[in-house]
Amino acid sequence: MYSTASGSAVPEAEHRGEDQPLGAASGSTDAFPEAESTTRQRVLQLVVEEGPISAAALGSALSLTAAAVRRHLDAMTEQGLLEVKNVTTRRRGAGRPSRRYVVSQRGQRSLGDDYLRLVKTALSMLESTDLSASGASSDTASLNSAGSDTARGLAREYFAGFQRRWEEELAGIADLDQRTEKLSQLFSEDGFAGFTRLVGRDNPLLAMQSTQLCQGHCPIREIAAAHPVFCEEETNMISRLLDVDVRRLSTQAAGAHVCTTHVPVGREKLAAEQRARAAASAKAAQQISAGVGVTNESRISSGGRKRIVISPRQQERLS
Repeated sequence: MYSTASGSAVPEAEHRGEDQPLGAASGSTDAFPEAESTTRQRVLQLVVEEGPISAAALGSALSLTAAAVRRHLDAMTEQGLLEVKNVTTRRRGAGRPSRRYVVSQRGQRSLGDDYLRLVKTALSMLESTDLSASGASSDTASLNSAGSDTARGLAREYFAGFQRRWEEELAGIADLDQRTEKLSQLFSEDGFAGFTRLVGRDNPLLAMQSTQLCQGHCPIREIAAAHPVFCEEETNMISRLLDVDVRRLSTQAAGAHVCTTHVPVGREKLAAEQRARAAASAKAAQQISAGVGVTNESRISSGGRKRIVISPRQQERLS
């Protein structure tokens, strides 16, 4: 039965041993950082395989002195990589519980995960299932479409989560330049290392000015390399968030050092100006039309005739 120890202070004298085989003379030189790192990796791996394990058993398996192995164990415990368990055995009776070391959750994380390969394998299996289900069809395009539907659905759902959160952050930002810059910040906050590049801003032609939305890191690079639909769905998400048609220039999944998306800022500004001029012209035409309508109405109310004023002298002549 195990219980977490409340902490242990190892006598300082025990910390002075060196990483040397058992039976070797105790030296006074400090170990190199690389050697310590390698030794601690070996200690961690052995605790993973054999834990709960005692310091004595670790020292014996790794051919280290008791002082050296305890120095590593204490340091790794302080770092949160290992936990100490007190183990009571029948052989020890009512005596002092034996200390055993096990890997903590943080230590497990330091060993790395294999979720990437798991996801790639799952996608491959699901696509194979889709292809088998569509095997009756002789149309190659239909088979390829069925095989990519699963990956596309997963990619769409993956980026939908980002879009839902980022839409709130982008709400109220009308200027496309500012909106693109804000989106690059949001990418950075979620681990994509986002930044922007201004292109052609000294060009007098407004349509030639643009912004490049860049991502220096892709957390799903290997998955996207195997399933390019992830890059396509990310591009679609960027287009929806910026409310403009964008174009992908490069991706890390395809071998580039950075993912780059072309945002036609200048073209959109030019289009906005054209829309504004068209709206102004339409309004002016409407006002002119409204003025003509008033004039016609006044003519209709007077019978459509002009009013002629005759002077008294002209009246005498007419009479």
